[in-house]
Amino acid sequence: MKKFNTVAIIGVGLIGGAFGMALRKQKLACRVIGIGRNEARLKNAVKLGAITEYSLDYWILGEADLVFLATPVLHIKDMLTKIGPYLKAGAIVTDGGSTKENIVSAANKYLPLYTYFVGSHPIAGSEKSGVQFACPDLFKGSVCAVTPDKLTDRMALTKVVNIWRKLGARVITLKPAEHDKILAATSHLSHFVAAAMSVSVINKNKNLLALIGKGFKDTTRIAASNPEVWAEIALANKINVCKSMKAFIRQTVKLEKAIKRGKSKEIIKLLKEAKIKRESL
Repeated sequence: MKKFNTVAIIGVGLIGGAFGMALRKQKLACRVIGIGRNEARLKNAVKLGAITEYSLDYWILGEADLVFLATPVLHIKDMLTKIGPYLKAGAIVTDGGSTKENIVSAANKYLPLYTYFVGSHPIAGSEKSGVQFACPDLFKGSVCAVTPDKLTDRMALTKVVNIWRKLGARVITLKPAEHDKILAATSHLSHFVAAAMSVSVINKNKNLLALIGKGFKDTTRIAASNPEVWAEIALANKINVCKSMKAFIRQTVKLEKAIKRGKSKEIIKLLKEAKIKRESL
């Protein structure tokens, strides 16, 4: 794969930082420029090897062959309304957002016709945030969803797919709307369930805290993620998230009723179905 001369990353946190580290490790870019508002964080990103240099201004985008947007999802949409005038002809723009339909739509609306946008969602990371938790192998063995639509340039699509493969990800290509529907169920719902469990169960009772085991901690681990980031995801994909929550609530109520009525066969049936489905993963 041909090396990019200059890559710009807007938002050098966990995902953006890992992207820069991985590009440098795989020698896919000569320069990796971090763009943001917090100079101290950007200096730290240089120190950690996520980027080679940084800028507090968008004008540097004019030098970039590839631009990676790694801010929270609603910020990505806002970013797409602003960066167009700074991009050079032929520049490829991609992103790491957890929702896609709103982002792809904004890119089609606001980016200049002489640039190319390809939506991406690397399904990697953790409940931690910040470039200090980034590593160059974050995407190795992960899945990355790439979401072209009818306006996506085929050459740009191939380049973006190849980048993620070089970084160690298995690429799945699907439409933006299908991505958002699936991720609402497989990713977004689990976060909000973990959050609700944490709020409803955890208190200052010393005995309760002492009796919380690994299962509860594993189930609620992602509730420790950045609240602002997940609030944006919820709002950006609210129709699909609410549908997934309703489906979850229906199953929870069904189980509650079976327990309340003492219907062991119904409880076992539901738990068996859950066991089979979980073991199929």
